[in-house]
Amino acid sequence: MNKNPFGVGTLSGRGAAQPTRHGQRRQADRCVPQFIIDALIDFGEERFLGGECRSYSFTKATWKRYAHYMGPAIAGHERFRNVYLVVAGENLIVTVAWRH
Repeated sequence: MNKNPFGVGTLSGRGAAQPTRHGQRRQADRCVPQFIIDALIDFGEERFLGGECRSYSFTKATWKRYAHYMGPAIAGHERFRNVYLVVAGENLIVTVAWRH
């Protein structure tokens, strides 16, 4: 899958995060494209949840920084501001979800 369909730049992530089977299912069930997962890891706010778990989500400031990075290509993708993901241990994506 093309991680950056806009061709504006490449996202590297904070270590190559790999999804668990559950994480892959949740990402597919919730229709979250891979470039948003990469953007959350690169630009999102990291919060420690305890143990080795942490979450990534967009805040107003982090979304603004990401939108500036992407430029006009981000138009129409604002709904993904409400996505978050949970990462555990050795950069395993446990789940992907929507904030309500």
